[in-house]
Amino acid sequence: MVNLLTAALATFLSFLFTGLAMLYARRSGLIDIPGERHSHREATPRGGGAGLVLALVITAVAPLGAQMPDPVYTVVLPGFVALALLGWLDDHRPLRARTRFVVQVLVCIFLVWNLPRSGAFASAWFAVAAVLFAAWMINLYNFMDGSNGMAAGQGVFATAVLAWLFQRADEPGFAALCLLTAACCVGFLPWNLGRARVFMGDVGSLALGFLIAALLLCGVTGGAFSLPVGLMVMAVFLADSTLTLLLRVTRGERWYNAHRQHLYQRLIARGWTHGRVLLVYQFVNLAVVLPAIVFGVSRPDRAWPVAVTLAVALALAWYLSLKRIGVLAAAR
Repeated sequence: MVNLLTAALATFLSFLFTGLAMLYARRSGLIDIPGERHSHREATPRGGGAGLVLALVITAVAPLGAQMPDPVYTVVLPGFVALALLGWLDDHRPLRARTRFVVQVLVCIFLVWNLPRSGAFASAWFAVAAVLFAAWMINLYNFMDGSNGMAAGQGVFATAVLAWLFQRADEPGFAALCLLTAACCVGFLPWNLGRARVFMGDVGSLALGFLIAALLLCGVTGGAFSLPVGLMVMAVFLADSTLTLLLRVTRGERWYNAHRQHLYQRLIARGWTHGRVLLVYQFVNLAVVLPAIVFGVSRPDRAWPVAVTLAVALALAWYLSLKRIGVLAAAR
């Protein structure tokens, strides 16, 4: 496991590099202007996630703690860096959607091709599903990075829970990577909370989405935890992004266009502060999702029923929230 000194170093480096990335963004004109996808009202530098990425790579590669398993160095971190570079280029000069998607899928195929697979996980159907899941995770993380603290806050929760899951499965290397990721997200947050001084940008959100997807797939295929438990870790983000996508499709809208129709964005448009939205989402994580995960781990035979119940509960909460603020009523 990572000791406290290494975690503290990761947090400090992330904080330092994020500040430097903010200065670079200001000098280079990498500024997000309020528009269709974002819920902010002021022009703000983007690309601060580069600091998080750099801090994680340094602390994960340096011999400062537990030895990481081979897949971390040969598959997970290379994919993480590749998606960060893709996001970095996109932050500087927007790439074509097709180019972004092709690169994302190729990286996901590389990940899944190198996963340890046996039994049900050795089937071609699982490989296809795993590639689609990883690609969706990359994009949904990017979609959900539209409110201050949202992406990094979810990163702290998800990787902290994954660290616990890996540690109890006697996988200290993967647990160490998860804790370092959580520490780096913590280091990024001071720059992004409240009146954000810098946004994560695609360089951070694409890379972080891939990393969490890779950790989930490595954990499931390696037997560290079950598939339903893994899915519950990202339940809040999966619910908001997937249900929003389905709603846009059923309305005949161009789902791939930029928008501000996620529940968290609608709440901000109704007058909620970014901090209030973040607190509500993290409260759901801690009060609802985490107990469900713990129960699913303690009772493996009940993991799927718990996961389905959680999905239904989150979908119902999403539906009632939209109905309460008049979105669904306006659609009829």
